[in-house]
Amino acid sequence: MRQWLRVVLTGASVWALMALLPYATSPAHAQQEIHLNSSNVQVVKNTAPNTDVLNMSLNVESDGSLGSCDGEEDDLLESGVHISVSHQSCLFRAINCPGILCAPLDFDAQVNYVEHEIGGSVAVYGTSYAPNAAGAVASKIVAHATPANTCGTWSINLQATGQNLSGINTFQVALYLNDSLGDGGNDIGGGPACFDVDVHVGPGIVKPHRGVHKSRR
Repeated sequence: MRQWLRVVLTGASVWALMALLPYATSPAHAQQEIHLNSSNVQVVKNTAPNTDVLNMSLNVESDGSLGSCDGEEDDLLESGVHISVSHQSCLFRAINCPGILCAPLDFDAQVNYVEHEIGGSVAVYGTSYAPNAAGAVASKIVAHATPANTCGTWSINLQATGQNLSGINTFQVALYLNDSLGDGGNDIGGGPACFDVDVHVGPGIVKPHRGVHKSRR
């Protein structure tokens, strides 16, 4: 009788702990700030070392932090965007980084923009050019109409030259995006937003030889 009663009480205690667990481990609901609406990523590999090229076209949206845009900190045009690429997937890196299985990022850049205005006082696009690796990163960002309950939507075009992208040999890469506060992926704990995106990998364009061809008669 006592043993049966102990089992019942133990089971009741377990259910009580399980019911309380969400409140103990999640005092606040973390949300991802940055969302990727679309992407087009291309890797051009060249024969000479450190001459690979990364091209990307992104459409990005930010929801801000807990209903706030943190002034201009969540505005990627105003405060810039951190962009990184890895040949390892988001899940693999979430489990193994840091660690011996975590490979260095294949591309990493903080992109800050010079704002430009068109017929008004509100910046509508920005440009950036800065050294990176053995080459440079050139980028343009365009601000679109801001959807309700968001901090903005932007189109980002980027080209990085002088890169070593030899590790990218598959059809997908992990794309990291972060804002100036460093909480693009988690507005409470911090860290970038990560997306597994398709990538087109190919060799550089070989210019055809334009010699003189004599016709046979």
